[in-house]
This record gives sequence, structure tokens and C-alpha cells, in this order.
Amino acid sequence: MVEAKFMKLLDHSKILLRKQWLYGIVDDFVTKQLPHNMTWGLSLLYALEHKGDRALTSTQGELAHALAVLVSTVSQSFIAFSDILELHKKLLELSGGINRIFELEDFLHAAQRNTVVSSNTISAASEEIISFNEVDIIAPSQKLLARKFSCNVVPGKSLLLTGPNGSGKSYIFRVLRGPMVSGRVTKPSEGMFHVPQHPYTSLGTLEDQVICPLSREEAEMKVLSLHKSGNKSSASVLLDDHLEKILENVRLVYLLERERWDSTPNWEDALSLGQQQRLGMARLFFSGSFVFPSS
Repeated sequence: MVEAKFMKLLDHSKILLRKQWLYGIVDDFVTKQLPHNMTWGLSLLYALEHKGDRALTSTQGELAHALAVLVSTVSQSFIAFSDILELHKKLLELSGGINRIFELEDFLHAAQRNTVVSSNTISAASEEIISFNEVDIIAPSQKLLARKFSCNVVPGKSLLLTGPNGSGKSYIFRVLRGPMVSGRVTKPSEGMFHVPQHPYTSLGTLEDQVICPLSREEAEMKVLSLHKSGNKSSASVLLDDHLEKILENVRLVYLLERERWDSTPNWEDALSLGQQQRLGMARLFFSGSFVFPSS
């Protein structure tokens, strides 16, 4: 898959280079060769049609002066035409620079506002509970989404947060990482995982999706550490059984019949968003507690 994408990029680069080469030839001809050829042709016509005696010194002076004016006029005209061709590049560069300046200004304003942190902001570590106590949920744009948010997530129980789009549900996870503006957050010191709305799907097989970011050999070593009675010869079978059990618990075991462990499609396209989320849960069960989850 990586090689196929690289070949597409290589083909696109060849087409782009070919077009740039042709554009360079046309631009060089228009701005350098064509003005001189036109100047020479117009000068020749002017000299042939001149009624005076070209042998006279005064006539030669007039021809030289007219030729100089003609060369200057034609050259400046084609240079101006070339500047028009290059104008869109300059406008794009100017637009990009202005956008970066505005982004920097917004970032500096946000950083200045974030420096004002309330003195009662506390982030405590706990092994048993996730707790929010009067926490203000603020988006990166500094918009206040929820004021004095409080809730508790205790072991063995689930908590469902509902609300309209943009109400701040997703930003609660940002608060778990910090920093906070106000309030108190208590969270486990380690072993905390979350499944995002759009889970990451790696390039590779179905097996790689579950054991990510471990390799096959590292996953087999994990299985052997879990099954004390196992040996290296049975590690592969133990791993397959373990992964199949996890897929059963997240209701994705039918993927084995449809895709097989060694299939390598584009998983982001082959799976629906719900299937990707359940695959993220399977990865969570494998990488987190490393025990068989209950159905």
C-alpha cells in the first residue's frame, strides 16, 4: 500500500515537472527570444519603408534613435506581460504570508489569555476514580462551553454524556490532559485509555489493527507472559485465540470470515465508523488490561 501511494506521488511529480518544463520554455521564449525577434523584424520594416536617404548621417541618426526607442518599448512591453504571468504566484505568496501573520497573532492572544490561571486549579492523581469538580470547559478558541462542570466516573459503572454538537463533550478529554482554567480534576495516575470518535487505523493486516503498535513477535511475548504454562512453540496459537476472543467481545468476529487475519485493505474505507470504533475497543482491551473482557 505504501509503494502504491508512492508510485502515485511519483507519477504526479513527473507530470508536474513536465508541465513546469513546458511552462519554462514558453516563458523563456516570450520574455527573452520573442522581444528580440519582434524588434529585429520591426526595425527592418521601418528601415525599408523609410523615405529618406539612408546614406545621410542625419537619416542614420534618426534610424538609430527610432531603433533604440523601439527596442525599449518592445522589451518593456514583454517584461510587463511576463510580470502579469508571474502575478498569481506573488499573490499566493502574499496571501500565505498574511494568513501566517494572523495565525501567529491569534496564537499569541490565546497564549496571553491562558497565562491567567485561577489559583484554585488542581489536578490530582488517583487510582480509583475520575472526578470533575466545578471545572470550566473551554475550547482552544477560548470559547466557554460549560461552566462549573462536575461529575464522577467510578469503577464498575458507566457515564453517558449527551448534548448538541459543539456543546463541549469532546473537550472534556482535553481537560484530562490539562491545563485547566479553574476547578479540580482527579484522575488515575496511569493505565487510562480512551477510544476516539475516529480511531486510528494503521496500514497492515487485521491482526495489526488489534495489536498496534506492537509487532507480532512482541504480541506473542505478551501472550506468553499471560499464560505461564505456554511455550514459544504455542505462542502463535495462543495469540490467535486471544485476539479472536477479543473480537468476539466487541462483536467483530465476523471480520475473520470476511477479511481474514492476513488481509490488508484500506481499513478506513473497508470499515464503517462504528466498526472502527469497536476495533479501537479491541485494541484497548489488548493493550490495556490485557485480560479477556467480559461479554
